[in-house]
Amino acid sequence: MQFKQTLGRRITLGRLGMPLWFLALAGAVVVAAAGQAVGPVLSGSVTGSAGLTVEQSVLLDPTGSISISGHGDDALGVMDDEGTNFTAAIELHAGDTVTITLPVVNVSDADANAILELVPPAGVDVEVTSTEVGGDDANDLEEAQMSKNAWLMRVDASNDDTLDITISPKDDLKPGFYTISGRIVQITG
Repeated sequence: MQFKQTLGRRITLGRLGMPLWFLALAGAVVVAAAGQAVGPVLSGSVTGSAGLTVEQSVLLDPTGSISISGHGDDALGVMDDEGTNFTAAIELHAGDTVTITLPVVNVSDADANAILELVPPAGVDVEVTSTEVGGDDANDLEEAQMSKNAWLMRVDASNDDTLDITISPKDDLKPGFYTISGRIVQITG
């Protein structure tokens, strides 16, 4: 009975008075809630997640430009913002030969492999070679033809070589407008 009387007592703080049992219950709730917050902190575990984007490392050098040389009347080569696609438009006559020079870079710290895919129009011959640039006599860029429109490339991490695409229309190609498009697709292995 004395316990019941103790819990029934009122405690006053100025003009505010509350029963002791209410303060005890409020204190227990505060301690329990604090334990919920402190428990994970004291256990030493942290969880979370992060977004990750991996981009290809073999690209056309965004600081460079596509150059076109040879016997064409007028020519222009452009690349997309990511450095993975390019388009060339060239005015040629039967018997003309032009070379598109692509500044290929490997932006990673490791050697990489990629495939150059070209879409030339029918009646146009295309040949792809790599050219040493910088005078270091190292094969920083090697290529080999895989199929009619695809070339496999190995690009060193320190590549300074270029990829040259030689184009010549066949003698029986009809006058008209032709576009050669291409892209670089990085592969593993």
